[in-house]
Amino acid sequence: MWKVFKDCCGEVTIKKGKRLRICMGNFWKIVNTVIDDADIILQVVDARYLNETRNFEIEDKVAIKGKVLITVVNKSDLVDRKSLEKQLKRAVRVVYVSSKEHTGYGKLRERIQIEAKRLGWTKPRVGVLGYPNVGKSSVINVLKGRASAKSSSESGYTKGRQHVRAGNIMLIDSPGVIPYDDKDKTKLAKVGSIDYGKIKEPDVVLMDIMEDHVGVIEAHFDVKVRKDKFATLEEIAMKKKLMLKGGEPDIDRVSRMVMKMWQIGTIK
Repeated sequence: MWKVFKDCCGEVTIKKGKRLRICMGNFWKIVNTVIDDADIILQVVDARYLNETRNFEIEDKVAIKGKVLITVVNKSDLVDRKSLEKQLKRAVRVVYVSSKEHTGYGKLRERIQIEAKRLGWTKPRVGVLGYPNVGKSSVINVLKGRASAKSSSESGYTKGRQHVRAGNIMLIDSPGVIPYDDKDKTKLAKVGSIDYGKIKEPDVVLMDIMEDHVGVIEAHFDVKVRKDKFATLEEIAMKKKLMLKGGEPDIDRVSRMVMKMWQIGTIK
């Protein structure tokens, strides 16, 4: 039996200025329809967290449906390419792109056209799926050549299915998808599926990131690498003059500042 999926905050509609929650069955119906209607599925993942942002339930379902799956590794400018290739050596169709640097999109277009020609599609329908905030809408915008799909650095921005024409390709955008049983809040914050402004304990998440990527954040702010990550945050706060009354470092503010930079890719 297939597991239920949901986005990080539930699909939402606006009515008279109020935010109303929609049944998650309706949300999953949208995503299901994308998979059914598309000839090719682009699964967009974050280069910094490949396994965490791959959706293996979707991969299995695409395979069962007999559809073509292309793994689009976004933010690839932030990670060493050899490391990425080693982690994805078993994946059949992989394209590395950077929405920020606008690189790799020629190869992505070429891969889509190759798969379409191989299976006799002159006007392929391409569904775009992935976790919230991995860059699905940005991928669509670059393929189209202009800002056709709405995009935002705020996670969960896309609320419903959208169709965008890109030459002979029909792109189908969708809300971000998170497996229902994925309740690891720290992981979701790290990959950007929970917006930096909504994280309950940003310092805890940030210290976890510093453990995973030793020296990366410290190098960006030109501070020492310490075992005591809290002390590192204090030093960054002092350098940025983010202080509380009384002269104490404002750990919450500095943590949210750094988390924002991490999520939008300012920190490599």
